[in-house]
Amino acid sequence: MLRWALSDGVRRLAEHVIANPRDIRSAIAFETQTHYGQIPGVVDARATLCEQELSCDSTLFVVSEPALSLLTRRNHVLAWVLREAESLALSAIRRHKLGPDQDWIHARVGLLERAARTRMLREVMLSPAGRRRPAGAAIRDARKSLSPLYRMAADSMLLFEGIERVEPDAIRAILSNTLIAQLEDWQKLELATALAAAEALAAQTGDRVRWKGSIAGGSEIASVGRYRVRWQNALPKRTAEHLDPSEAMIRETAEALRAGMGLARADVSIRDADIGMDVAHFECKWFGSPLSASAAIVDAISQLVRYCRDSRPGGIEQAQAMLRDCVVVCSGLSGFEETLDGSKPVGLTDFSGLASGTLATWAARLHCRLAIYPN
Repeated sequence: MLRWALSDGVRRLAEHVIANPRDIRSAIAFETQTHYGQIPGVVDARATLCEQELSCDSTLFVVSEPALSLLTRRNHVLAWVLREAESLALSAIRRHKLGPDQDWIHARVGLLERAARTRMLREVMLSPAGRRRPAGAAIRDARKSLSPLYRMAADSMLLFEGIERVEPDAIRAILSNTLIAQLEDWQKLELATALAAAEALAAQTGDRVRWKGSIAGGSEIASVGRYRVRWQNALPKRTAEHLDPSEAMIRETAEALRAGMGLARADVSIRDADIGMDVAHFECKWFGSPLSASAAIVDAISQLVRYCRDSRPGGIEQAQAMLRDCVVVCSGLSGFEETLDGSKPVGLTDFSGLASGTLATWAARLHCRLAIYPN
């Protein structure tokens, strides 16, 4: 439930309440009051006769008076969501003894607290009815509201209930929102490539995919038996004697100008832990226009060739052999032919190919080759 409390939906709800407190609406409710000698509202004749008989006072009247009330079904849902989220976040801080260094969660608790302490919502929370969990009728009423504030509150409440019931859609929604940070499209393509490669290797080897607790660039993010999947893998530089003349000229010129050349970073790399070497690289290219496909593919090939040279500095033949196990992954093929069977010098696929499982061919070929020729 902590992921729900820290989700973007609850955060946006709290920010809306703080920025627009006037969006919290009251409603007219009728309160029953007893008055003597005056009739300020609508008389309840039956109750009046009973009270007059019991008190022997003919000036007593029981009336219903209209009054503005904040204790509406919609406000009940809104207040409960904010209070529950704040309670869950505070509980996590106390349970895990999170100090000031975890400033992000303390900032989120502060945001939820400011929203929940809004004057109108405090009146709802302090009432006996407001402390109870909203029923289904209250949630349905909030969903029908014309105000986006109450619709957001209802959506958060329904997500909370879905997580309680362990509904797959609710679990998927909250994990996709909180497990991985909001990424750019090209980053999502890279992670999708890593996931597809790991699943293909798992299907081929029969081993389970074991994801790391923290997914970060430049580190190992998953393991499948002997294989390690790395995202944004930094490759060691080749020594001067292994550089082509043009590459040596570039390095010498850059060093003369004191311009450091950074390490090459493959988008996704597959490492064989048994031999301690990278055995395949993926280069991902995201583009919006099909007209950019050709240039993107050529650029990806150039990068993969450099990665293979860095991974196999001993000779061009070894680099060429490794290149056949490497794949260019595009956002769309845009008319180019998909190839993963090793018949071309490098593989090519797109996001649709990843989703349909076409990397199974690549995984089978790679695993069989390493079984025969480990290096």
